[in-house]
Amino acid sequence: MMKLNLFKKAALGMLLFTGLTATLNAQTVNDALAAFNKGIELSQTDKFDEAIASFTSAIDIFNQTEPENETKAKAQEQIVVVQYKKASGLLKEKKYDDCIAAFDKLVEYSTSFNNEKYLKRANSAIPKIHYAKGKDLYDTKQYDEALGSLNKSIELDPNYPMAYVRKAQVFEDKNDAESFKQVIDLAIEVSIQSNDLKSEETAKQIAGNFFLRSGADAFKAEKYSNAATYFNSVLEYKEGDTDIYYQLAAIYNKLSKWDEAITAANKSLELFKEQGTTKDARIYFELGNAYVGKADNAAACDAYKKANKGDYAAASKYQIEQVLKCQ
Repeated sequence: MMKLNLFKKAALGMLLFTGLTATLNAQTVNDALAAFNKGIELSQTDKFDEAIASFTSAIDIFNQTEPENETKAKAQEQIVVVQYKKASGLLKEKKYDDCIAAFDKLVEYSTSFNNEKYLKRANSAIPKIHYAKGKDLYDTKQYDEALGSLNKSIELDPNYPMAYVRKAQVFEDKNDAESFKQVIDLAIEVSIQSNDLKSEETAKQIAGNFFLRSGADAFKAEKYSNAATYFNSVLEYKEGDTDIYYQLAAIYNKLSKWDEAITAANKSLELFKEQGTTKDARIYFELGNAYVGKADNAAACDAYKKANKGDYAAASKYQIEQVLKCQ
């Protein structure tokens, strides 16, 4: 009888212990649910870090009690969503360093919770944030810092053409023609590979304008070899027009490259579209100068006669009557 009573007491004790354990587990799950709900409330008021801490607490409790509880998975997803909102908000405020750190954390969370959607978003955003930071630094003429950010953007995403464009503009402002050309050519190459027509057009326009200015400056400074290089570079980025070939004709005459000057002058005349005006006089005058250099006086006389109008009338008349004594 005594053994039976002991058995009954033991069984009753086990039942009480099991019931107590179930009650404790139920309370702990309720605590996890409460932490989850608190996280939702906090996220709705943009208290992102506190919300993530609350969701993390919920996950920890579920791991100790009901690891397969579906709310645990929801908490994991909410951490990723809230971190993305935090990072996006920092981007709008242009707090680039904090924003990059926030997106790096998003990569960590997305990887940990196997969230491919937000992992892809983070990895796509980070190079563009480095680009945005670099662009702002360029705009404020902080060139070395801008190069650092733009190089990081290119390192993370070598297929984003505008990062190359902005990097080239840094070298443009630093008047580093060699580095500018190297980088702007990469910008165009990547644009073509990416089928990004807008970026390609932007890069070519920037390059053409840069070499036009550089060529004009070099000519003014009487650095004619540099001027020839720059004006020929223009032709790599835009269609040649009458003005570019006229400049080349004038430059080649300064360099005593008579054949090149004649070719450039004739190309300028071919592209000239303002017939009936005197604006082509300057082209014929350079053509005449080139023929003089080649000692082809007959061709020079013909060119000077066509240049004998407008602003070039006096100079052409002098060549015709006093220098060459044309018939």
